[in-house]
Amino acid sequence: MNKKEIRHQLIRSLISETTIHTQQELQDKLKKNGILITQATLSRDMKELNLVKVTDGDSTHYETLAISQGRWEHRLRFYMEDALVMLKVVQHQIVLKTLPGLAQSFGSILDAMQIPEIVATVCGDDTCLIICDDHAQALTCYETLSHYTPPFFFTNK
Repeated sequence: MNKKEIRHQLIRSLISETTIHTQQELQDKLKKNGILITQATLSRDMKELNLVKVTDGDSTHYETLAISQGRWEHRLRFYMEDALVMLKVVQHQIVLKTLPGLAQSFGSILDAMQIPEIVATVCGDDTCLIICDDHAQALTCYETLSHYTPPFFFTNK
């Protein structure tokens, strides 16, 4: 397990076992457990872990927002139908072109879906580069993504 995975596991554990009211409180608890983290990194981690602030009577605290795999798939299908311009395999990568301003949304959805062949996504304004370990995994990932494209959409390998 790498440092980020260990940190995420600890954050999930702290959120589920104790009541955390603020990011500062979470940062302090991480520090007590030997994890020094900047506020910016903690904010990114909280977003990746789908932590949300909920109101419980007079106080607020953080909880994990559970979004089912089916919900992410529905969201991807919706984006594919409305904003996908091109999907193409290039060596060990897949180039996903979108309407302007939507590539990062695609990247977030793909990251949340945790498709096993995807090592990372790098997104700009209208392009999401999906990186896989090798060409075979890129083709497998491409086939997975093709299931979410509308029937009239022409893709090419």
